[in-house]
Amino acid sequence: MAKKDYPSAIEYYTQALRIVPNNSIYLSNRAAAYSSISQYEKAILDAQVAVDTDPSYAKAWSRLGHARFAKGDARGAMEAYKAGIEAEGNGGSQITRNGYETAKKKVEEEIAAEADNIAAPSGPSASRGLGVGGMPDLSSLAGMLGGAGGRGGGGMPDLNSIMSNPMVAQMAQNFMSNPSAMQEMMNNPLLREMMDSVGGDDGEGAGTGGRSMPDLGSLLADPSIAEMAKNLMGGASGGDAGGAGGSGHT
Repeated sequence: MAKKDYPSAIEYYTQALRIVPNNSIYLSNRAAAYSSISQYEKAILDAQVAVDTDPSYAKAWSRLGHARFAKGDARGAMEAYKAGIEAEGNGGSQITRNGYETAKKKVEEEIAAEADNIAAPSGPSASRGLGVGGMPDLSSLAGMLGGAGGRGGGGMPDLNSIMSNPMVAQMAQNFMSNPSAMQEMMNNPLLREMMDSVGGDDGEGAGTGGRSMPDLGSLLADPSIAEMAKNLMGGASGGDAGGAGGSGHT
Protein backbone atom coordinates (compact mmCIF):
# COMPACT_ATOMS: atom_id res chain seq x y z
CA MET A 1 0.00 0.00 0.00
CA ALA A 2 2.81 2.46 0.86
CA LYS A 3 4.27 1.99 -2.64
CA LYS A 4 0.83 2.60 -4.16
CA ASP A 5 1.04 -0.74 -5.91
CA TYR A 6 -2.61 -1.40 -5.24
CA PRO A 7 -3.12 -4.51 -7.43
CA SER A 8 -0.24 -6.23 -5.61
CA ALA A 9 -1.61 -5.10 -2.26
CA ILE A 10 -5.00 -6.56 -3.13
CA GLU A 11 -3.36 -9.87 -3.99
CA TYR A 12 -1.38 -9.97 -0.74
CA TYR A 13 -4.44 -9.19 1.38
CA THR A 14 -6.41 -11.80 -0.52
CA GLN A 15 -3.78 -14.40 0.32
CA ALA A 16 -3.80 -13.31 3.95
CA LEU A 17 -7.59 -13.64 4.09
CA ARG A 18 -7.34 -17.21 2.88
CA ILE A 19 -5.28 -17.91 5.97
CA VAL A 20 -7.31 -15.73 8.36
CA PRO A 21 -10.82 -15.40 6.90
CA ASN A 22 -12.89 -12.33 7.76
CA ASN A 23 -10.02 -10.54 9.44
CA SER A 24 -11.38 -7.00 9.79
CA ILE A 25 -7.97 -5.34 9.37
CA TYR A 26 -7.12 -7.22 6.18
CA LEU A 27 -10.61 -6.61 4.80
CA SER A 28 -10.44 -2.91 5.62
CA ASN A 29 -7.01 -2.55 4.01
CA ARG A 30 -8.12 -4.41 0.90
CA ALA A 31 -11.17 -2.14 0.76
CA ALA A 32 -8.83 0.86 0.78
CA ALA A 33 -6.80 -0.68 -2.05
CA TYR A 34 -9.96 -1.34 -4.09
CA SER A 35 -11.07 2.28 -3.59
CA SER A 36 -7.66 3.50 -4.74
CA ILE A 37 -8.24 1.88 -8.14
CA SER A 38 -11.91 2.96 -8.24
CA GLN A 39 -13.34 -0.51 -7.66
CA TYR A 40 -15.82 0.88 -5.17
CA GLU A 41 -18.31 -1.96 -5.20
CA LYS A 42 -15.64 -4.41 -4.06
CA ALA A 43 -14.44 -1.87 -1.52
CA ILE A 44 -17.96 -1.59 -0.11
CA LEU A 45 -18.26 -5.37 0.18
CA ASP A 46 -14.95 -5.71 2.03
CA ALA A 47 -15.58 -2.77 4.35
CA GLN A 48 -19.09 -4.00 5.12
CA VAL A 49 -17.82 -7.44 6.13
CA ALA A 50 -15.12 -5.75 8.21
CA VAL A 51 -17.60 -3.67 10.23
CA ASP A 52 -19.97 -6.62 10.54
CA THR A 53 -17.09 -8.63 11.98
CA ASP A 54 -15.86 -5.83 14.25
CA PRO A 55 -18.31 -2.92 14.65
CA SER A 56 -15.79 -1.10 16.85
CA TYR A 57 -13.20 -0.89 14.05
CA ALA A 58 -13.56 2.80 13.19
CA LYS A 59 -11.18 2.78 10.23
CA ALA A 60 -13.35 0.21 8.46
CA TRP A 61 -16.39 2.46 8.93
CA SER A 62 -14.47 5.38 7.46
CA ARG A 63 -13.46 3.33 4.43
CA LEU A 64 -17.02 2.14 4.01
CA GLY A 65 -18.18 5.76 4.07
CA HIS A 66 -15.58 6.75 1.48
CA ALA A 67 -16.54 3.95 -0.91
CA ARG A 68 -20.27 4.60 -0.56
CA PHE A 69 -19.81 8.31 -1.21
CA ALA A 70 -17.72 7.59 -4.30
CA LYS A 71 -20.56 5.38 -5.59
CA GLY A 72 -23.06 8.20 -5.14
CA ASP A 73 -24.65 6.91 -1.94
CA ALA A 74 -24.32 10.05 0.18
CA ARG A 75 -26.89 8.91 2.73
CA GLY A 76 -25.16 5.58 3.21
CA ALA A 77 -21.81 7.34 3.47
CA MET A 78 -23.14 9.69 6.15
CA GLU A 79 -24.42 6.72 8.16
CA ALA A 80 -21.07 4.95 7.89
CA TYR A 81 -19.08 8.01 8.91
CA LYS A 82 -21.43 8.59 11.84
CA ALA A 83 -20.87 5.01 13.02
CA GLY A 84 -17.13 5.59 12.66
CA ILE A 85 -17.29 8.72 14.82
CA GLU A 86 -19.18 6.80 17.49
CA ALA A 87 -16.66 3.96 17.34
CA GLU A 88 -13.74 6.37 17.70
CA GLY A 89 -15.31 8.21 20.62
CA ASN A 90 -14.52 11.75 21.79
CA GLY A 91 -16.20 13.24 18.74
CA GLY A 92 -14.21 11.19 16.25
CA SER A 93 -11.07 12.01 14.30
CA GLN A 94 -10.80 15.03 12.03
CA ILE A 95 -10.73 12.84 8.92
CA THR A 96 -13.91 11.00 9.89
CA ARG A 97 -15.69 14.21 10.87
CA ASN A 98 -14.73 15.80 7.56
CA GLY A 99 -16.09 12.80 5.70
CA TYR A 100 -19.32 12.99 7.66
CA GLU A 101 -19.77 16.71 7.00
CA THR A 102 -19.07 16.28 3.29
CA ALA A 103 -21.64 13.49 3.02
CA LYS A 104 -24.17 15.45 5.09
CA LYS A 105 -23.83 18.49 2.83
CA LYS A 106 -24.41 16.30 -0.23
CA VAL A 107 -27.53 14.79 1.34
CA GLU A 108 -28.89 18.27 2.09
CA GLU A 109 -28.26 19.32 -1.52
CA GLU A 110 -30.12 16.24 -2.78
CA ILE A 111 -33.07 16.95 -0.49
CA ALA A 112 -33.21 20.57 -1.69
CA ALA A 113 -33.09 19.43 -5.33
CA GLU A 114 -35.93 16.97 -4.73
CA ALA A 115 -38.01 19.71 -3.10
CA ASP A 116 -37.39 22.01 -6.08
CA ASN A 117 -38.49 19.30 -8.51
CA ILE A 118 -41.71 18.76 -6.56
CA ALA A 119 -42.44 22.49 -6.28
CA ALA A 120 -41.71 23.21 -9.95
CA PRO A 121 -42.51 20.11 -12.04
CA SER A 122 -41.57 20.18 -15.70
CA GLY A 123 -42.36 18.16 -18.79
CA PRO A 124 -45.63 16.52 -19.86
CA SER A 125 -46.86 15.92 -16.32
CA ALA A 126 -46.63 19.62 -15.49
CA SER A 127 -48.80 20.60 -18.44
CA ARG A 128 -51.49 17.99 -17.79
CA GLY A 129 -54.84 19.76 -17.71
CA LEU A 130 -53.53 22.89 -19.43
CA GLY A 131 -54.71 24.19 -22.77
CA VAL A 132 -53.00 26.29 -25.41
CA GLY A 133 -50.46 28.76 -24.00
CA GLY A 134 -50.64 27.23 -20.54
CA MET A 135 -54.32 28.14 -20.04
CA PRO A 136 -56.15 25.56 -17.90
CA ASP A 137 -58.31 23.18 -19.90
CA LEU A 138 -61.68 24.39 -18.68
CA SER A 139 -63.42 21.75 -20.78
CA SER A 140 -62.39 19.18 -18.20
CA LEU A 141 -63.89 21.39 -15.51
CA ALA A 142 -67.01 21.76 -17.63
CA GLY A 143 -67.32 18.00 -17.87
CA MET A 144 -67.12 17.71 -14.11
CA LEU A 145 -69.74 20.41 -13.71
CA GLY A 146 -72.28 18.21 -15.43
CA GLY A 147 -71.93 18.64 -19.19
CA ALA A 148 -69.68 19.17 -22.18
CA GLY A 149 -68.32 22.58 -23.15
CA GLY A 150 -70.24 24.26 -25.93
CA ARG A 151 -73.66 23.04 -24.78
CA GLY A 152 -76.33 25.74 -24.54
CA GLY A 153 -79.77 25.83 -23.05
CA GLY A 154 -80.04 24.69 -19.44
CA GLY A 155 -76.73 22.84 -19.56
CA MET A 156 -73.15 24.00 -19.17
CA PRO A 157 -72.45 27.31 -20.97
CA ASP A 158 -69.86 27.32 -23.73
CA LEU A 159 -66.23 28.23 -23.07
CA ASN A 160 -66.63 31.82 -24.26
CA SER A 161 -69.47 32.35 -21.81
CA ILE A 162 -67.38 30.94 -19.00
CA MET A 163 -64.37 33.11 -19.73
CA SER A 164 -66.48 36.26 -20.13
CA ASN A 165 -67.17 36.13 -16.40
CA PRO A 166 -64.50 38.31 -14.70
CA MET A 167 -64.42 36.04 -11.67
CA VAL A 168 -63.73 32.96 -13.76
CA ALA A 169 -61.12 34.86 -15.78
CA GLN A 170 -59.32 35.80 -12.57
CA MET A 171 -59.46 32.18 -11.41
CA ALA A 172 -57.99 31.12 -14.75
CA GLN A 173 -55.08 33.51 -14.24
CA ASN A 174 -54.42 31.92 -10.86
CA PHE A 175 -54.62 28.47 -12.44
CA MET A 176 -51.89 29.55 -14.87
CA SER A 177 -49.59 30.54 -12.02
CA ASN A 178 -50.53 27.49 -9.95
CA PRO A 179 -51.46 24.52 -12.20
CA SER A 180 -52.10 22.29 -9.19
CA ALA A 181 -55.03 24.50 -8.19
CA MET A 182 -57.23 23.00 -10.93
CA GLN A 183 -56.58 19.48 -9.67
CA GLU A 184 -57.16 20.53 -6.06
CA MET A 185 -60.45 22.11 -7.04
CA MET A 186 -61.60 19.00 -8.88
CA ASN A 187 -60.60 16.81 -5.95
CA ASN A 188 -62.65 18.84 -3.46
CA PRO A 189 -65.25 16.34 -2.15
CA LEU A 190 -67.94 18.96 -1.53
CA LEU A 191 -67.65 20.49 -4.99
CA ARG A 192 -67.67 17.07 -6.66
CA GLU A 193 -70.75 16.05 -4.68
CA MET A 194 -72.53 19.25 -5.66
CA MET A 195 -71.69 18.80 -9.31
CA ASP A 196 -72.84 15.18 -9.30
CA SER A 197 -76.15 16.29 -7.79
CA VAL A 198 -76.83 18.92 -10.45
CA GLY A 199 -75.34 17.24 -13.53
CA GLY A 200 -77.49 15.35 -15.99
CA ASP A 201 -77.35 11.57 -16.26
CA ASP A 202 -74.54 10.32 -18.50
CA GLY A 203 -73.52 13.91 -19.28
CA GLU A 204 -76.84 14.81 -20.97
CA GLY A 205 -78.11 18.38 -20.74
CA ALA A 206 -81.40 19.73 -19.50
CA GLY A 207 -82.90 19.38 -22.92
CA THR A 208 -82.38 15.63 -22.89
CA GLY A 209 -83.69 14.78 -19.46
CA GLY A 210 -80.80 16.12 -17.37
CA ARG A 211 -80.98 18.86 -14.80
CA SER A 212 -79.77 22.36 -15.48
CA MET A 213 -76.42 23.75 -14.43
CA PRO A 214 -76.65 26.26 -11.54
CA ASP A 215 -75.16 29.68 -12.11
CA LEU A 216 -71.88 30.69 -10.51
CA GLY A 217 -73.70 32.66 -7.82
CA SER A 218 -75.56 29.58 -6.66
CA LEU A 219 -72.32 27.70 -6.25
CA LEU A 220 -70.62 30.55 -4.40
CA ALA A 221 -73.53 30.80 -1.97
CA ASP A 222 -72.06 27.73 -0.31
CA PRO A 223 -69.49 28.95 2.27
CA SER A 224 -66.96 26.23 1.41
CA ILE A 225 -67.07 26.94 -2.31
CA ALA A 226 -66.95 30.69 -1.65
CA GLU A 227 -63.83 30.21 0.46
CA MET A 228 -62.24 28.14 -2.31
CA ALA A 229 -63.00 30.87 -4.85
CA LYS A 230 -61.61 33.49 -2.48
CA ASN A 231 -58.35 31.55 -2.17
CA LEU A 232 -58.08 31.02 -5.93
CA MET A 233 -58.61 34.72 -6.54
CA GLY A 234 -56.02 35.78 -4.00
CA GLY A 235 -58.54 37.08 -1.47
CA ALA A 236 -60.15 39.45 -3.97
CA SER A 237 -63.37 37.51 -4.44
CA GLY A 238 -64.87 37.97 -0.99
CA GLY A 239 -67.28 40.75 -1.90
CA ASP A 240 -67.95 39.44 -5.41
CA ALA A 241 -68.65 35.95 -4.16
CA GLY A 242 -71.11 37.26 -1.63
CA GLY A 243 -72.81 39.46 -4.22
CA ALA A 244 -73.05 36.65 -6.75
CA GLY A 245 -74.60 34.38 -4.21
CA GLY A 246 -77.03 36.97 -3.03
CA SER A 247 -75.61 36.97 0.48
CA GLY A 248 -72.54 39.09 1.18
CA HIS A 249 -70.10 38.45 3.99
CA THR A 250 -71.06 39.76 7.38
